[in-house]
Amino acid sequence: MNTINPNPITMEPIDYDRVARLYDVYASTDYDFRFFTQQIRTPGMRVLELTSGTGRLSIPLIEAGADLTCVDFSGEMLEVLAEKLLQRNVSAPLVCADICDINFESDFKLAILPFQSFMELVGNEKQRRALAAVFRALEPGGQFICTLYNPTIRRQAVDGILRIVGQFPMDDGTLVVSGFEQGGQPVVMRHQFFEYFDAAGTLVWKRLLPMSFEFIERAAFQDMVEAVGFRVLALYGNYDRSPFDKAQSPVMIWVLQKD
Repeated sequence: MNTINPNPITMEPIDYDRVARLYDVYASTDYDFRFFTQQIRTPGMRVLELTSGTGRLSIPLIEAGADLTCVDFSGEMLEVLAEKLLQRNVSAPLVCADICDINFESDFKLAILPFQSFMELVGNEKQRRALAAVFRALEPGGQFICTLYNPTIRRQAVDGILRIVGQFPMDDGTLVVSGFEQGGQPVVMRHQFFEYFDAAGTLVWKRLLPMSFEFIERAAFQDMVEAVGFRVLALYGNYDRSPFDKAQSPVMIWVLQKD
C-alpha cells in the first residue's frame, strides 16, 4: 500500500563542504569495492554514481572499465575527486547537483547509490523525487543498486552515547572523529566531531558537522520503488550477497530494474 506523509519532513542537506579535505582521512573503507566493481560486466559500460563524494568508489569503478558519471551535492568534494582523476590521468563528468534534480534521460545502464547515502534524503517527497530522477536516467532494462541501513540493527546505536569513530594519522598529528546520535523514529540527528591534535597531544582545532538521516523500512522502500516503476530483482543483507535477514543483516542492498 502506498502512503504519503501528510506532514513531510524537510531538513537542510549535510554540509560536506566543511569536511571535504578530511573525508579521505576517516572514510577510506573498501568493503564494498568488490561487490560494485563486479557489476561492470563490459568495458565502457555507462554508469551513474550518485553521491560520489571524493571518489572513494569512483576510482575503482573507472579502473574496472566503467564509463562513469559522478554526481554529488558538494562542490568541494567533487574538487577533491577532480584532483584524483587528474593525478591518475583519467576523466569522468562531474555533476554538482542534488540527486532529486538530476536531469538525464535514458543514458545509463547502471546507477549506483552506495554508502547508505539515500537515507540522507529526509522526507518522503525528496525520496520519491530522487527515485523518479534515477528511473529517468536509466535506459530500459537498466539497473539501480541502492543501499540502506537495516533499521532493526542500525537503530541500536541511536542512544545519545558519544562514540569514537576512529583515530587517524594526519600531517604531524592525529584526527579524532567521534559522534553521538539521537532520535530514530524515523529521523536520526547526529553530531559528528572532528578534533585535530598535534604530536604533543594538544588540541589544535575542533569542527562540528551536524548530520541527519532517516530510517526507511523494507516495506516502505519497496512501495516507493515499485510506485516509480522499478522491479525488485534482489535484496541482499550484506556485500557477500547473502539474503536479507531483518534480525541480523546490517544493510539492505536493493537491486532494482527499470522495466
